[in-house]
Amino acid sequence: MKRKWVFSGILVLVIVTMLAACDKRLMFVGSSSSTKNKIAASYKLFTGTDEKKISLKKGDTLAVDYQSEVKKGELTINFYDPDNQLVQSISTNESGNEKIEVNKDGKYRFKINGKHTQGSYKITYKIE
Repeated sequence: MKRKWVFSGILVLVIVTMLAACDKRLMFVGSSSSTKNKIAASYKLFTGTDEKKISLKKGDTLAVDYQSEVKKGELTINFYDPDNQLVQSISTNESGNEKIEVNKDGKYRFKINGKHTQGSYKITYKIE
């Protein structure tokens, strides 16, 4: 009988550990991979990462319009070059626009990180 409780306890600990390492999304409605020139989401709870990759060439300028609302928790929006170097941080809990000049060919990406956050974000862009 005692072995049964020990086994059950270990099983519960393993499941909790696995779930703690996962992204958490509750009432998450997003459009990252299916929508061209846009990454957006609205959510009750978001803990994890959302990404959008963009192929750019040296000399391109990326015109970015953004808006986000953070009701609670933390949200960061960053833009990285092909070498995973930070190019631009996008302000959260506000709206605006940025022009980002690209100095090398490759796949760039927007990376959105949420930590127990509630709210929304929307980034649209065009290559000039």
